[in-house]
Amino acid sequence: MILGFLGKGGSGKSSVATQMTLFLSDQGNTVLAIDADHNMDLSYNLSEGNEPSLSYFSQSLSDLQKAVGLAEGEKYSQAFLSASTVRFSLTPLSSTINSYSTLLKNNVRLMVAGPQTENVLYGTHCSHSLTTPLKILLPLLELQENEVVIVDEKAGADGVSTGIVTGIDVGVIVCEPALHSVKTAKQIAALMDFYETSYVFVGNKIITNEDKDFITLGLGQEPVGFMLESASIKRNPSVSVPEWHDELEAIFESAKTHNKNNRLERTVKKFTRNHEFAQV
Repeated sequence: MILGFLGKGGSGKSSVATQMTLFLSDQGNTVLAIDADHNMDLSYNLSEGNEPSLSYFSQSLSDLQKAVGLAEGEKYSQAFLSASTVRFSLTPLSSTINSYSTLLKNNVRLMVAGPQTENVLYGTHCSHSLTTPLKILLPLLELQENEVVIVDEKAGADGVSTGIVTGIDVGVIVCEPALHSVKTAKQIAALMDFYETSYVFVGNKIITNEDKDFITLGLGQEPVGFMLESASIKRNPSVSVPEWHDELEAIFESAKTHNKNNRLERTVKKFTRNHEFAQV
């Protein structure tokens, strides 16, 4: 299953994504952790504050295009419009994933989009181009039992609007007890509905029952998990926090019930719709 962690900046989505990665790996799962946020908090956390040595996957687009049989200059959407039969995997490890990731401890493999490039800084590309390769990789990634992908997405609703979420199975929308965090969570949920991607809400930075009520009333539904405010995570985010384990398990189990296993179908539908819209 591929889980995408989403939310307003400062909501703690990277912290929850980190803890979910550690929890699932401790349970014996193989986890591919993908840091798609330019702040690179997930990779910092999982590498215990050390910058990992690897090639950023923002540079992998041409390799992925070749891997799915696209000609030079051909749009990556064509891989889905022409029903490419190429698939990627963690077991055996596809060469492209191997080239743009590094193996950490406890069966965790890390991929990182990386910081802004010169193409972005000098205006020839937008920052969303750094995660474009995921639009090819994620829908075509076939996972075995006990293989999980954790994607820490860019903060806010902007990244979701690119349609990258059709490549995830379930979104985990993290929300803290603050008005603008609730507002952004609802904006993200509306976009997820547009792309027909399932999601669950998670309340974070909870101190009192009033915090739980504020989030629940604001969202119009109760989140599947409430993460207590934790000084340990703030000070040492690289270490698994036992007091979150029950909530992490509840989130993961809920995500499994929401998983429709239709990443590829939703992605094909998206690109077909985009293509038809462009012809109008």
